[in-house]
Amino acid sequence: MPNVMQQLFIMNMESLLKEYAAYKTFNKSDCVINMRIPRPVLDSIKQLAEKQHVPYQSLISSVLFSIANIEEQKQQTIV
Repeated sequence: MPNVMQQLFIMNMESLLKEYAAYKTFNKSDCVINMRIPRPVLDSIKQLAEKQHVPYQSLISSVLFSIANIEEQKQQTIV
């Protein structure tokens, strides 16, 4: 079974964003995080977001949501 990062790479960016948009429709973001990442990583994320015509923060949120969702699905299949 592929790990979480491999699963995210398998998912195409458009489906990842659609999944997050559907989630966000019913769930308000109510937490703020502050994190430090290397500049080249942020620049790459911004380029990916620009190609998808979405704000880079939304792209980051969609990836974090998908990671949490994948882990939640794994836990449900184990139970």
